[in-house]
Amino acid sequence: MSTQYVCPNCEYVYDEAKGDPREGWPAGTAFTDIDPDWTCPDCGVREQVDFVPAEEFTHNDQDGNIISAETRARQAQEGQQQ
Repeated sequence: MSTQYVCPNCEYVYDEAKGDPREGWPAGTAFTDIDPDWTCPDCGVREQVDFVPAEEFTHNDQDGNIISAETRARQAQEGQQQ
């Protein structure tokens, strides 16, 4: 199983097992080996440091704000307390 990272702006997925040959990252390139100034190849808005591990990402809220699994759990818990 490979680790995947998601652009919080456009939801492009970088999969370490596949890499991204069009960007110069061959299959097997670890996400940490990618230049932190590298921008998302689909939207060009977010840099490598903005990407989120796929297991923490649910979707964005159309304003580019990340809605992670942790945020959803907190929001659900806050809703139950009210």
